[in-house]
Amino acid sequence: MKHLALLFSLIFSIPVWANNIIVNGTRFIYPGNEKEITVQLSNTADRPALAQAWLDNGDASATPDTITTPFIITPPISRVDGRSGQTLRIKLANNSGLSTTKESLWWLNILEIPPVVAGQKNEGSNILQLAIRSRFKFIYRPTGLGNRDTAAEQLVLTHQAGGVSITNPTPFYITVTRISRAGGKALNQHTAMVAPQSSQTVPLSAAVTAGETLTINNINDYGADVAVKTAVR
Repeated sequence: MKHLALLFSLIFSIPVWANNIIVNGTRFIYPGNEKEITVQLSNTADRPALAQAWLDNGDASATPDTITTPFIITPPISRVDGRSGQTLRIKLANNSGLSTTKESLWWLNILEIPPVVAGQKNEGSNILQLAIRSRFKFIYRPTGLGNRDTAAEQLVLTHQAGGVSITNPTPFYITVTRISRAGGKALNQHTAMVAPQSSQTVPLSAAVTAGETLTINNINDYGADVAVKTAVR
């Protein structure tokens, strides 16, 4: 125990630099009729930092050099000066393999790499540097899919032993954050992202029955949590 306490005292006595790059959103939608979209990075620190950006197909462990997507990010690596910003441009280079009837999902990665500063390499100086990676949902939305605002109202709930099956008949990804009775205590423990035209079973802490109405909270395009009421079948 004494050795553990000593380890923690050493760690927390070292200056830690990390996570000063702020991204202007929690999710990004690429409309099919747009030539490109932009993502704004802001550096809240007084020192500069490097930011590397790439898209992945859902495998968080894949490295950028092994990933192929139909999008181009410019610049893929950029210096963001202290108290300044950087604009990333994401352009669709080839849509030949993309669905035209439902959304497609990728993940936008932003890796912040803190710089090596003058005096940091001096003998006896202890500085802990952390490279922080953040991942954001990146959704391609082809034109003509209809109104996304009413998508959650079309979810179909079916009671099952130990939970509920959520069927999403819409062409949109829907992230369900909370399932409750009349907005009370959450019955689900984890968030569920239900893909277009698919079903997903969500375990619940209490049994539900056919005919009762549940409140479903979901995330809209702007990152807001919106509640709708749905009857269980």
